[in-house]
Amino acid sequence: MKTRIIAHRGGASMWPENTLMAFDQALRLGCDGLELDLQLTNDDELVVHHDANLRSDSTCRNGEWIPEASSPLRLEDMTYRELTDFEVGICRENSDIHQKHPYRANFQGLGIPKFSEVLEMNATYEKTPFLMAEIKTEGASTSKSSCQHRTDIYARQIADIEPENIVTLCFDWRCLSHLASLLPDTPLGFTTQPVSREESSGKANSLIKHQIEQMNELAAKSGAKSPLNAWNAWHGDINAETAGFAHDQGLALYAWTVNTADDMQRLFDLGIHSLMTDRPDIAFKTRC
Repeated sequence: MKTRIIAHRGGASMWPENTLMAFDQALRLGCDGLELDLQLTNDDELVVHHDANLRSDSTCRNGEWIPEASSPLRLEDMTYRELTDFEVGICRENSDIHQKHPYRANFQGLGIPKFSEVLEMNATYEKTPFLMAEIKTEGASTSKSSCQHRTDIYARQIADIEPENIVTLCFDWRCLSHLASLLPDTPLGFTTQPVSREESSGKANSLIKHQIEQMNELAAKSGAKSPLNAWNAWHGDINAETAGFAHDQGLALYAWTVNTADDMQRLFDLGIHSLMTDRPDIAFKTRC
């Protein structure tokens, strides 16, 4: 099977990230699936947004940018109705997001979508897109009860999705463990922080293998029927040795976030399951 090309946040270097327009454009381009991030509002609406706070470099209201010096506007402190006042389709010139994605187009009138809207949109395509949904907890309330609460809401929304069409990702094992107890058949993927950026290759490989073993131990100890299905790794941590070890552990291998042709080709050659990218256009040219 060819490595799947997944539009990271809908293809963040091409279109405004985590918007319905980006998701639709990525699928029309031919992407095999979408990766998106989920936050919870004050009135328990799951919305698609990476950060726990609204970003001052890419969020405006009534045509005015959110003041950079203002107190953070946390999504979990606002209702969904309040969020509809904001637009997220344009980024400030010379901002971090503009420098990271200099060729990204800007579009007016794009809001923060509900997760349910993405699911409704996906149901309209002839071929159901593969969905990588990441439950975010960083920067939000992180008590065990808070993690379980947002996972409860998420589980209700994905209960009818066929397991082959979705995988749930998270850095926080508590969310995955609770989800497994609610939906034993749903695929789970544990996301890990980069290791190879800080360590020599030999030590990094050993640490990564230990990390993978720990993931499976956590899955076994959770008491849930569902095992861990995938390792969602920073692309620099994936090489022939670590990929082979993950495969021996029965894990599918996902890579984030891969934006250069050289890195893409290396991972395609390793035969990983899915490659997340902000530049699906480059990925398609490389995979061919």
